Amino acid sequence: MRVLFQPFAAATHVAAQVPLAWALRAAGHEVRVATQPDVTDDITGAGLTAVPVGEPLHVAARMNPDDTGLAEELRDGAWLRVLDPGDVRPERLTLDHLHGVFAAWTPLVHRNTVPDRMIDDLVALARDWGPDLVVWDTMTYAGPVAARATGAAHARLMFGLDLVGLLRDRYRSVLDRLPPELRDDPLEEWLGHVLERHGLEGPGRGFDEEMVVGQWTIDPVPSSLALPVPLPRVPVRYVPYNGTTQVPWRLDEPAGRRRICLTLGVSFREVVGEDQASVGGLLEAVADLDVEVVATLNAEQLAAVGPLPPNVRVMDFVPLDELLPSCAAIIHHGGAGTFLTALAHGVPQVVVPSRMWCNTPRAERARSAGVALTCPPEQLTPSGLRAMVRRVLDDPSFARAAVRVRGEMQRTPSPAAVVPVLERLAGERRTRPPRGV
Repeated sequence: MRVLFQPFAAATHVAAQVPLAWALRAAGHEVRVATQPDVTDDITGAGLTAVPVGEPLHVAARMNPDDTGLAEELRDGAWLRVLDPGDVRPERLTLDHLHGVFAAWTPLVHRNTVPDRMIDDLVALARDWGPDLVVWDTMTYAGPVAARATGAAHARLMFGLDLVGLLRDRYRSVLDRLPPELRDDPLEEWLGHVLERHGLEGPGRGFDEEMVVGQWTIDPVPSSLALPVPLPRVPVRYVPYNGTTQVPWRLDEPAGRRRICLTLGVSFREVVGEDQASVGGLLEAVADLDVEVVATLNAEQLAAVGPLPPNVRVMDFVPLDELLPSCAAIIHHGGAGTFLTALAHGVPQVVVPSRMWCNTPRAERARSAGVALTCPPEQLTPSGLRAMVRRVLDDPSFARAAVRVRGEMQRTPSPAAVVPVLERLAGERRTRPPRGV
């Protein structure tokens, strides 16, 4: 069959789709990866076929709009903290809160990062190529539109926790109790117009919840940590992919003492353009610990930092899949790839979550599972971080919990093992005959 992958145009989101795309390609299926031109090199560098659609996204600029009439205090990424959808405490999931999230994120994020030109190009590609299955990122809604336009089956491939599935379930349950004239759904209004523009109207062709949550969800988050979302779910083992890189030979040197990794990842800087945690404060916290620290920080992050502590080794980029097996703990920002790679290697975590999408609830679920300690960046102090690091290093319960979750991940079907499941579901859910029939 033909499979069209449609990631969000950021390198970290492309990386999350590569292992499953490889698995389908290795099974003999035709695979293309289509998104804005920003990440064409990341796609082709992974040995996959890239199809650029739309204009370059320049995601950091689009996520920090300066011409939308936003108040000054909501610019430069601050609005992400004000309108953070990651607060999923039950008492917060009221109609007013949920409507506010969708009313804000639909124009400021979704319409901004998935513009009309990109959707039009993707639909044209799909109509010309005829995919049997579209696998799309939960942060972009061009994929399900292209699938609906061509009768292809379609599924979301998760990048992190399924916040969309959870929030939509709660939102729709509240809306359905209201009279029809009061059911104001910003996401439905936008996607409904997009579908109409492509001649898709009426039952089975116009808007329905499949346009938001897919026909099913492919989810690499361990089931014990996943959000309670009542949607069809295909668990898949998380396989780390760090892009094309070289392994620094110094990683093989004996550390002589316990090693910890300190990283702020690339996803938040890639999307918003800045870190939220203080690099100087993080380095101060680890300076007096009897550990070797491998810090993946670049020159820009170190520009305002004084002399490095003697126990800190800085490397601009290190593939975490190669570094973490030698680490006793990791300090990080809560990004999905970092979080899942640490789980895959059974490494206890200290999470200082940047306020971006599901970083905070992901950190909280890791804490509840006993694999991590966490503190918001605005409350963090060097002494507090130092105490958390000491605790995850010295309390064996964290290592035991991390090994338990690692075992759960290893028992989850690999990308290759879920290919037959995807073949069956695609055959059941597509609404047009397969090619050649």
